[in-house]
Amino acid sequence: MASTFELSIGLIESALILAGLGCVIWLFFSAGGRALRAQPAALPAWNIAVSEFLFLCWLVLALGFFGQVLLRVTLGPVLHRQPEGDTLELILYGSMFQFGAILAWVCARWLARRRSGDTEPARPDSPLLAPPAILRAAVLTFLTVVPLIGGVGFYWQALLEAVHLPTERQELVDLFVGAKSPVLLGFMVLLALVIAPISEELVFRAGVFRFLRTRMPRGVAFVASAGLFALFHFNWVSFLPLFILGVLFAAAYERTGRVAVPMLAHALFNLNTLLLVLSGVGK
Repeated sequence: MASTFELSIGLIESALILAGLGCVIWLFFSAGGRALRAQPAALPAWNIAVSEFLFLCWLVLALGFFGQVLLRVTLGPVLHRQPEGDTLELILYGSMFQFGAILAWVCARWLARRRSGDTEPARPDSPLLAPPAILRAAVLTFLTVVPLIGGVGFYWQALLEAVHLPTERQELVDLFVGAKSPVLLGFMVLLALVIAPISEELVFRAGVFRFLRTRMPRGVAFVASAGLFALFHFNWVSFLPLFILGVLFAAAYERTGRVAVPMLAHALFNLNTLLLVLSGVGK
């Protein structure tokens, strides 16, 4: 028999799906939604040299690798003595690339400031939206994503099963379910709700998508950035849903010009997924 928590999560998820369907209908079939989609994109061009962009890509990988080495040397023996230390070590090693992405973006802002000669750090995004508008756009993006990703995920998994391809869920999901250490669970929650949304949106939307959108046809920028985002998670079951998610987050970024919008939507999406996993509803 389902617990009260599971029933509550199921009711919340049903409400989110209905609200998301309402948002999709409004966006695509109402006059207000059509007017919103007809507005010009607010994302400014990113006039960064190709060599600088490649350097930033290398920097993400280098910082991630260096962070792993430093962590192994300094904290490796200590982690092995902790409850679920091997799992915690694995999660921490993987997160080094997340932190590397954030540090690389700090470097990108420094390069922009140095090139422009401004006395203040250059903003990576359009300053057109105030915080309340950013929050509204993020919630609208999240609600729109919920039913679309749920439907795509259901049919994608059915297709994989029909052609006898692997349908194992992401390893991180199993780690969440099996985690018993409060330290491990707390860090995984922090990683899912804060670090991953920030770092992945900086890399795939504010980095790859914006760079390609400035130099290539719009469709190429959407497909390439979303494809890399999906491949980054190394899981066939989540590939197509994450690809669609990457397209929708890129569209929100392009429309608003603020990377905070997909960041917040990404965090809300991860929170929803985490609640489903921990409640058992998403099994």
